[in-house]
Amino acid sequence: MRIHIVFIWAVSLAGLTFTMTPAFAEVIPLCSLDLVGTSTILCPSGTTLRLTNNTVVTGLPSPAGAAWTPTQYNVAAPFSANFQFQFTDPTGHLDGINGGDGIAFLIQNSPQGTSAIGVGAGGMGFLGIPDSVAVMLDTYQNASPPYYGDPSNNYIAINTQGSSFNTAHHFCTKVTSTGAYELTASEAYPSDLNGSSFSPYCAADPTLAMTGFVTGTGPAGSKPGVTGFPALTKDMDNGDVYDLNVVYTGSVLDIYLDSALVLAANVNLAAEVGGPDAYLGFTAGTQNAFQNQDILSFSETTIPEPAWGQLWVPLAMILAAALARRWRRSKV
Repeated sequence: MRIHIVFIWAVSLAGLTFTMTPAFAEVIPLCSLDLVGTSTILCPSGTTLRLTNNTVVTGLPSPAGAAWTPTQYNVAAPFSANFQFQFTDPTGHLDGINGGDGIAFLIQNSPQGTSAIGVGAGGMGFLGIPDSVAVMLDTYQNASPPYYGDPSNNYIAINTQGSSFNTAHHFCTKVTSTGAYELTASEAYPSDLNGSSFSPYCAADPTLAMTGFVTGTGPAGSKPGVTGFPALTKDMDNGDVYDLNVVYTGSVLDIYLDSALVLAANVNLAAEVGGPDAYLGFTAGTQNAFQNQDILSFSETTIPEPAWGQLWVPLAMILAAALARRWRRSKV
């Protein structure tokens, strides 16, 4: 249900003004989300969604949390999703500094609907969710053995396997010992999914684009399917509050961290999630490295495609989301 609407009647930049159909920015109350797994709404304010906390948990299953909008959104048309996140109080890791494993923003149309949740730990709470596209905010490097292909302990990636289950693995590699293409980052290591309920076999790299990865190189050689972007200059799990904007133009998914474009990928969202409508939400996972993984605000902006093309769509979406957040804060 759309409850807060912000109208933007014009966009102006460098002296050029274009009139367009009004943009609709909806502030989504965190307390309205459907919670799964370890997710909780912190009281008394109710303005923080904690997907996982920093409590050390031993054994399996690994802690995982998820939260979803109760209704679906049109993801075939241009839209923007904006949220603030914060990682605090890392513990449990050997160095006592870096927490894990991170959170993901998901666009999903899985059969499980608002009860969907995946595997924690390196799966970040979305491993196993089909018909989904994930924007990973990863703060733990799963590097030994090199199953996942994480470039660092501070990076963003866009992952999907379409109608198959989504995964936090980045590469589809031909394994020397089996001769099959598997979800692993090294020719020398069969996938860690062997023997699990998930198929280790793959047809393409799950990752469309990733920060901190140089295109054409990688643990298993050339990776033409993955687009590389520069490493992040901001440390996402240093305790600061960060703002992330996910902008879909209708054919490109752009990721902005604190208003700076850090990642982009060509993608047909409707095709990847199996339809024009999908739930929006968050997942997170931990194991061995723990931290409080929080969402502090959430909004969605729907903007009809203007007659003058898509050039200004990302700017309009960012402005609409920013106004929505400002309106929300004035009401707290």
